[in-house]
Amino acid sequence: MEFDEPDVDLLTQFLFEVSTPELFEPVTVDVCRRWIDRLAQA
Repeated sequence: MEFDEPDVDLLTQFLFEVSTPELFEPVTVDVCRRWIDRLAQA
């Protein structure tokens, strides 16, 4: 798959944040919905 650079940056940020909830926030339904919205707008 090919991604534009801004999409790669956003995907990288998503993966980092959900893989380290101790640094950001726990993964909840609300967090997932916000990320879905952000990724859909990209």
